[in-house]
Amino acid sequence: MKKYCRVNVGTIWRSADKARDIDRDGIMYPANIQRWLLELSLKEKLSFTEDSRIDTQILYGEMVEVIDEQDGWSYVICTEQASKQHKKGYPGYIPTSQLSEMKDYQSHQKARVKVPKTTLFNLDFTTKQILSFNTVLPVTNNNDEYIEVDTPEGTGLIHSRDIILSDEQGTFLKGTMQGVIENARLFLDLPYLWGGMSSYGYDCSGLCYQMYKSQNFHIPRDADEQYEAMEDVSIEQKAFEPGDLLFFSKPEDKGFLSHVGIYMGDDMMIHAPHTPKSIEIVKLTGSYYQKILVKAARLLDF
Repeated sequence: MKKYCRVNVGTIWRSADKARDIDRDGIMYPANIQRWLLELSLKEKLSFTEDSRIDTQILYGEMVEVIDEQDGWSYVICTEQASKQHKKGYPGYIPTSQLSEMKDYQSHQKARVKVPKTTLFNLDFTTKQILSFNTVLPVTNNNDEYIEVDTPEGTGLIHSRDIILSDEQGTFLKGTMQGVIENARLFLDLPYLWGGMSSYGYDCSGLCYQMYKSQNFHIPRDADEQYEAMEDVSIEQKAFEPGDLLFFSKPEDKGFLSHVGIYMGDDMMIHAPHTPKSIEIVKLTGSYYQKILVKAARLLDF
């Protein structure tokens, strides 16, 4: 059964019992993602990683396939996020209250949010949602200044300056690797969030996934699978080009690719490091990351 996310950011949990009382703002409907994350302590945020609580997130209007529903939770497949864990996409659990039915707009013009956050209005211009960067919704009427869109909560309005429109079939133009880098820069100093896929927080591979997607380049959700889906670039020759992904592995990772960043050119990388740090730009030469750099890859089909 197809359903759609009706909160601005829906968190996908490893299992239903991984959510705690302190996570109420993140799992209720309507959700308050900003308040949830601001009120968590450092220890509580670190628990997302250390206790394997959350895996990924979905954005408002994003479609999932519901496999099972039980005790207020839905086991879903995030079909837009490629993963080895399931042939159809990334699996996990989300509160059933955060999902809704919606008309299926497969071949239809769409609007994609191009700014870090924007307001989705009701028709009377009261606030319906605060949308994250890269949220995609079907267009039902183009009124120049405000674009009318369909949503899991009914018709809404978005200011035209904050979105990019697809063609009539729903396909967005291919962008550039420079566009990937420029969009990543929008989120400098945004706090890291394990499993994060939104303007409220990204993890390392989530940042790469969403910045690539913003230019209509599609890669898997997780770092190791991102590398496998791309063309290897020799790290010995250091022939990196802007937009290449750089992959890292600490000695204790035993070869597993545990971190990824976006090469910007001129020996610089932008990445989402780890809790409690924020998205930053670093110079590779002489850095800790130079010591643990093990792979690089390039997307060739753009």
